[in-house]
Amino acid sequence: MSPRIAWLNFLSFLKFITKVAMWSGILLALAYAIREAIQYTFHQNPDFKLQAIRLNENDVIDEAAVVEYLGIDLDANIFDLHLQDMAQKLMEIPAVSSASVERELPGSLIFEITTRTPRAWISSPESGLTTTRAVAQLLVDETGYVYPCPTQQLEEATDLPILHLNSHPEHPIRAGETLKHPEYRRCHQLLKAFRATFPEDIKLIDSVRQPQPWSIELITRSGAVATFGLDDHNRQLDYFNQALEHARKKGYEIATINLIPKLNVPVTIRTEQAPPRAIPVTLDPATKPGDPRRNTDLQSLLNRN
Repeated sequence: MSPRIAWLNFLSFLKFITKVAMWSGILLALAYAIREAIQYTFHQNPDFKLQAIRLNENDVIDEAAVVEYLGIDLDANIFDLHLQDMAQKLMEIPAVSSASVERELPGSLIFEITTRTPRAWISSPESGLTTTRAVAQLLVDETGYVYPCPTQQLEEATDLPILHLNSHPEHPIRAGETLKHPEYRRCHQLLKAFRATFPEDIKLIDSVRQPQPWSIELITRSGAVATFGLDDHNRQLDYFNQALEHARKKGYEIATINLIPKLNVPVTIRTEQAPPRAIPVTLDPATKPGDPRRNTDLQSLLNRN
């Protein structure tokens, strides 16, 4: 290669580098200008300052609690807020099943929250779970998801039955997880059938448990204990309803009923001994302690009771 050819090659390369640098500078300047325009138009524009927060009606959290929980700066620009992060943090609330956040120009944030619908309380004394219906005690929804009862759901959840579950080493009961407990599946199946048959009467149930591998006990708020099998619940619920209706018409209360047999259903009636009746006895004022007439009157009173 001659020196002249080498020089021409060098000049050509230098020209190429100059063009690349010039276009790079133009593109960088354009990007910077666009960025500044976006900053000025959206992020620094007072028209896009946060002006309103709208949240759909729900039974877990309100607008004030959302602001506090997410730490929202009420003087912030809505384009400076990270919507995905806020939605993800709302999903960390155990009673929330889904959440989304959107901007509505010029200055509103729209929150849409779907909360869990409780179906029963969970009790397991062996696992340290009490049987009280109270805030922070465990609820379970239709999917089997377990979560602590929030304050806003307590009033509604007070009418729900308690599921008594025995401790199971392979299926522990933990908040924030879906129940895999075999007893829960069977008790839930009975409750589901009860809701389908008597949707307005779920509050009549106090608790449900599985005392034996082959049976489930449903205890009403009045104290009646009904024994169900593991299946054929529609027929058993129909028998149960007929028995309760008959007892109501006849004026007695059922103590226990075994609904597993299809014929000759065993039923026991609650018998409560009435307190002794008070029978007034008029004593002669002239009688004294130890007087035979006084003793006779007292003995008569005791015999009549």
